[in-house]
Amino acid sequence: MGNEATHDEIDRQFHLLRTDPEKFLQLTNALVDQHPNDAHAYFVRHQAWKRLGQPDLALADVDRSLALKDRYNVHEARGLILHGLGRYPEAIAAYDRAEQMEPTQWQGGFGPLFRADCYARLGDEAAALADCDTMPDDHWTPGLFGAPAGTKQDVAAELRSRAAAARRKG
Repeated sequence: MGNEATHDEIDRQFHLLRTDPEKFLQLTNALVDQHPNDAHAYFVRHQAWKRLGQPDLALADVDRSLALKDRYNVHEARGLILHGLGRYPEAIAAYDRAEQMEPTQWQGGFGPLFRADCYARLGDEAAALADCDTMPDDHWTPGLFGAPAGTKQDVAAELRSRAAAARRKG
């Protein structure tokens, strides 16, 4: 690779994120060092931090990426990190921004599922089910990152359960 990390090199080495995340982090660190005003460099590096179990560092990189360039997918990534940290109101705000920026893409992705889960965990069953209602009728998910799993009906039932549990705690 030489001394310079490039976006092409990162793309060629993306498999390292799964096979050798420490090496991938080294590559992305080099990219950030060489291109400190490149929003994409920080976004790519956040994935290494997430893989290595460093959500706070991943969040810092996502925030830096957003400060450099406001992008839909980065807001979604921010929401996912915050969801994982249990910072549900902040995650909802990130998901809201993503939806505002790209409403069509938003509807086709996992954002509504994760925002619904955030609402449910805060005890807001109505908002959770409103997001669930926007999902396609043939929706199915394996339950990624702690979100409800199954069909749309399974997800709705789990959202109701989580919202009720949150209200009991609250």
